[in-house]
Amino acid sequence: MKTRQMIFCALFAALTAAGIFVRIPIPGTPMSFTLQTFFIFLAGLLLEPRYAFVSQAVYTAVGLLGLPVFMNGGGFSYVLQPSFGFIIGFCVTAFLISVLVRKKLLNLIAGGKNRPSLLRVLQIAGYSLLCIIVMYIIGIAYMALIMNGYLGKGVPLETIIFVYNGVFIVIDILKFTAAIPIAIAVLKRVPAISAIQ
Repeated sequence: MKTRQMIFCALFAALTAAGIFVRIPIPGTPMSFTLQTFFIFLAGLLLEPRYAFVSQAVYTAVGLLGLPVFMNGGGFSYVLQPSFGFIIGFCVTAFLISVLVRKKLLNLIAGGKNRPSLLRVLQIAGYSLLCIIVMYIIGIAYMALIMNGYLGKGVPLETIIFVYNGVFIVIDILKFTAAIPIAIAVLKRVPAISAIQ
């Protein structure tokens, strides 16, 4: 891995870690809004697939080694936290975003000033939604396994989906919507990133 790619991987690992500390409470719930997934989406949109994956793998490794970069701390025992499935999902999601969405954005940019076709816009929207769905499938499946298998709480799957995660799915769709124009602007202006193929 070249020095430039290592720098970008480290940068997005650090941004993902920092994003968890920007917390805005969601009224009426014990949950908080953070910028973490926003930076994960940007990592996928800006970095080539393997580097997008590595950036999140580095973040995960740092947390498992004990640094408090996860929502409730860090350490290897965090694998038994119900939310750890989302951390696994971050690596997969960043990779998929880079494979599916970043390629479309680069094609869009290469088209210059030509107005993007409706089909291309729909493809970007569809692939973006698919990536978010994959992240939540991994996260929810792991959450159900830990809560009902390891902790024995017997929480219905529909409760895990709609009560524990429903509001975050909507928020993440909005985050991704905000991340795309930012990524396009960066890819246009920073050749060092867009050149990483």
